[in-house]
Amino acid sequence: MPRTSVHKTSAAEVLVTDALRTGPDSFLVAVRWPRNHLLHHRPEATGTDPLLLVETVRQAAIHLSHRFHGVPEGFPFVMFDLDFAAALPAQPGAGTAVLETTLTRIGGTARFRMAMETTVHVAGQVRGRGSVRWEALEPRTYGLLRRRGATTSADPVPAATPVPLPPEAVGCLQQQDVLLARRPDAPGDGWLLRTDRSHPVLFDHACDHIPGTVLVEAFRQAAGLAVPGAAAQPPATPWSPVRGRVAFASFAELHLPVHITARSAPGSAAVLLSAVQADRVVASAELAGPAPATRGEHSAGAAC
Repeated sequence: MPRTSVHKTSAAEVLVTDALRTGPDSFLVAVRWPRNHLLHHRPEATGTDPLLLVETVRQAAIHLSHRFHGVPEGFPFVMFDLDFAAALPAQPGAGTAVLETTLTRIGGTARFRMAMETTVHVAGQVRGRGSVRWEALEPRTYGLLRRRGATTSADPVPAATPVPLPPEAVGCLQQQDVLLARRPDAPGDGWLLRTDRSHPVLFDHACDHIPGTVLVEAFRQAAGLAVPGAAAQPPATPWSPVRGRVAFASFAELHLPVHITARSAPGSAAVLLSAVQADRVVASAELAGPAPATRGEHSAGAAC
């Protein structure tokens, strides 16, 4: 699979291996998941790695757009929203899956605006679902959009990458994967996002804004700290979401601080999260896990 067809630089980060059109709007997408998933999350974590599923859906959407809908290479993709629900099995090594997908073009043929619904099959069993909406833009149009919506602020830019939280506190094995740092100006009010552009996975390719996958992983880490009962959760069994909704309202700029906040949703085990930059919410999320306190089913959704 060409790396450019899923907008990746490293061949090791390409998850999609092939795709087959089965109807006017239906496709089968084969994927291969790497050992340890995408980041070095603690192997004892319950549930699935949300970044793995989100990245799989993202790559499938990009590949199908280029291969079957004629989106030219070099067109930037703008994700509006994405949601997921999954219970992926633990994979001692590399794993494989098949996405049963419906992709439709919305808003007429003059624009590459699309929506995708997918069901995840692992070893012949349905193990999850996902949906995403996005638009591929002509580069000049994208440039105009970025200039008009660019955020400016007098907030000081940190001189160095903030000191991360301990990896074990957010379900990680390596410090480089920790995306949260304590806010020096308000230690008890959320966290500061760490944007280490040398990260080999989260910043695999050049980007003029903070990638959506960075915010999704930051939300996962923050939710694990804020979920009801997190303080009593044994470090050996870190919390992990099985359902999620993320909505991206605007681009998060690379040169300005982003503050991540999280609070538990009343009456459920879900966590409500937001990413704020220059007093503007750039992304929000709702993540829910298999915590014992969950009462009934909770709808999932995500945007990126």
